[in-house]
Amino acid sequence: MSETEAVRGEEQPLLTVVGAAGLCGTHVLQAARQAPFRVRAVVHGPAGRERVAALGADEIVEADLAEPESVRQALKDTDLVFMIPPAFHPEEDVFASRALEAAEHAGARRFVYLSVLHPHTPGLRHHLRKANAEAAVRASGLDWTILQPSMFAQIVLSTWGRAPAGHVNVPFDVHNEFSFIDLRDLGEVGVKVLSEQGHGSATYELAGPALTLAETVRLAGWARGVDLEARTVDWADAPLPPGVADDPSRGPDMRAMWQDYDRHGLHGNSNVLRMLLGREPASFVEAAAAFAARG
Repeated sequence: MSETEAVRGEEQPLLTVVGAAGLCGTHVLQAARQAPFRVRAVVHGPAGRERVAALGADEIVEADLAEPESVRQALKDTDLVFMIPPAFHPEEDVFASRALEAAEHAGARRFVYLSVLHPHTPGLRHHLRKANAEAAVRASGLDWTILQPSMFAQIVLSTWGRAPAGHVNVPFDVHNEFSFIDLRDLGEVGVKVLSEQGHGSATYELAGPALTLAETVRLAGWARGVDLEARTVDWADAPLPPGVADDPSRGPDMRAMWQDYDRHGLHGNSNVLRMLLGREPASFVEAAAAFAARG
């Protein structure tokens, strides 16, 4: 054993969270505060650094996932990696391979990748890129776990739940069912699979309780004390969010997602999430109440 390995063995393991400044990453950081880890938060720039500064990370590192050496430096000496790829990025699978190489070079022993429920969905290019990323994870020499979460409750709450009282336009059929996961539960599961033995080579579908968008929007309004009513608008004509509308990849990918949601929704089974948590997953009502309380 080298001197460096001996020193690392005496310390708490170093967890590096890639994509720490996003909605999911901040919940993983909060959950990691309760775990026996030192935590390094990897962010894209100064705005991300500012977002995570109050969340208790031991280190904050800026990195560009498009630059191999930047990724290698961000993962230097890490023991554990939780990777959250940037949403709808056309090179997600490339970024995954780059992070895996850097983790192997660093001597990391665990790698957890955040994928998506039903990655092999025809017509959804961003899902298929996640499937390609999963293949790279499985082919690596690391001890790996893949998490496949359903729609984040906090995405619905931040996208439509903050609307003024009245009608809320949704670019797919609001009567289709979706499974929702509270990001607090996802953070808890992430820490669990990193800190416990027995989760290597596992791919876990993490689907929370199923509701329609109409029901979730109504509950989001209830938590705020306002009346909200979701109504379907044509996915092809709905406005894209800032930062997506002018992007030649993200814009079409998001519209393709809306089209698929309009046909099928997105729902799964809650058994695996229940097993990992050792309790019932949080309900959408619980997520909405906590979200509203934070303001």
